[in-house]
Amino acid sequence: MSEISATHLVLARPVAEAASRTRLAYLDGWRGLSIALVLIGHFFPVPGINLGVLGVEFFFVLSGRLMGEILFIERFPLKTFFKRRFSRIYPALLVFVIAAMIGLAGTYIAFKWKAALTALTFTYNYAGILINRAGALDHIWSLCVEEHSYILLALISVLVSGRANVVRLLIVLALLAMANGAISYWVLHIGYEQSYWRTDVHIASILLSAAICLIKADGRLPSFLTSPYTALAAAAGGILLFANPIPTPLHYILAVPLLALAVNTLDFADGTLRGLLSSRPMVMLGLWSYSLYLWQQPFYKFVDEKGSAAVPMLAAVFACALCSFYVVEKPARGWLNRNW
Repeated sequence: MSEISATHLVLARPVAEAASRTRLAYLDGWRGLSIALVLIGHFFPVPGINLGVLGVEFFFVLSGRLMGEILFIERFPLKTFFKRRFSRIYPALLVFVIAAMIGLAGTYIAFKWKAALTALTFTYNYAGILINRAGALDHIWSLCVEEHSYILLALISVLVSGRANVVRLLIVLALLAMANGAISYWVLHIGYEQSYWRTDVHIASILLSAAICLIKADGRLPSFLTSPYTALAAAAGGILLFANPIPTPLHYILAVPLLALAVNTLDFADGTLRGLLSSRPMVMLGLWSYSLYLWQQPFYKFVDEKGSAAVPMLAAVFACALCSFYVVEKPARGWLNRNW
């Protein structure tokens, strides 16, 4: 996914008002876990739970935490914020869309310029529902939700004064989005994708995590939630609530708040959990996660719909993603950040 880098400088212990700032490798590890869940869910499905859907929620709540820190705590200049978001996201996305449009020509998941345009303008999550859908681009819906959330949160950071007012607004908007999804899916019987691809529904994950982040930064998180075991227990509860027997609206009403709490209380977690997330394999997966997420979708479609062998398809994902990361994403990001 295209979230803000989890290794940016943030307060390691906001509640304790730590003076030093450090790189939080365990947040990169959280992103590594997120992409691992997506890849396992797509290429080696586990019966009883959709790990791909769960992995996206792990991405979203991490984005909420990081955007809360950057926009409302660090008060990052918006001009620089959006330039860095562009340099992080757009070059790799542009290359992926063009390469996929050319490379998939003649296959059953080929798509044309109209679908490509909706992906490149971050409108696919609505256009894919209402107008023109392309299976190889279906994962772009989540990038659209993230981009829209950047704009909304940036506007809130400018227009709303007072941290308490921001928190109240974020919680209200998150609850409205959750209710919107539940009513769309459960009451109006609108399909899953037509309900949960929409920004006005799925932005709840990001907003709620940002709200919890600010509550924690202000020292208003209840003391029992700062236990070393809160993050693990909340994450485990969220994962269990995403099991298939749980009705879909409850995934987002009950499980998402737990995942948002988990990612925001990782700072208090015991050394074992943070150590696992900070391990080199997890951190590297986190660094590669955006490119992996971009490139996995076409290969996943061949596995899911044509029965192609999962292992060679996954190997192809890593080959394309690593090429994208080291040839496109990393150099373009560095050049744009230095020169723009």
